[in-house]
Amino acid sequence: LEINFDYNSDRISTKSLPSVQALGRALANSDLKGSTFILAGHTDAAGGDAYNQDLSERRADSVKRYLVEKASIPAADLVTVGYGKTKLKDPTNPLAEVNRRVQVVNMENKTTASK
Repeated sequence: LEINFDYNSDRISTKSLPSVQALGRALANSDLKGSTFILAGHTDAAGGDAYNQDLSERRADSVKRYLVEKASIPAADLVTVGYGKTKLKDPTNPLAEVNRRVQVVNMENKTTASK
């Protein structure tokens, strides 16, 4: 699952809100209780490395905050990480909107997370 963000923003957009709400409902399902999810923030290639790293972390934190506050997901079940502009979804179009996202990964069957 991916949640897209507006340019230079760490706020969940109106367009992405239904996806985040659906994610909250899914994570609240008893079948997923106790699972750990990675919220991986990303940016497009505009701007400097340090700024984009910070923005990607704020995006992941924004999704986590929403899920904890609005969907009552335990904070301990959500791990945030920011990748800045190091893992573009569309490297041929580095400024594309698809690069500005938070990816949600279920770590239930994973033994390690790569950074």
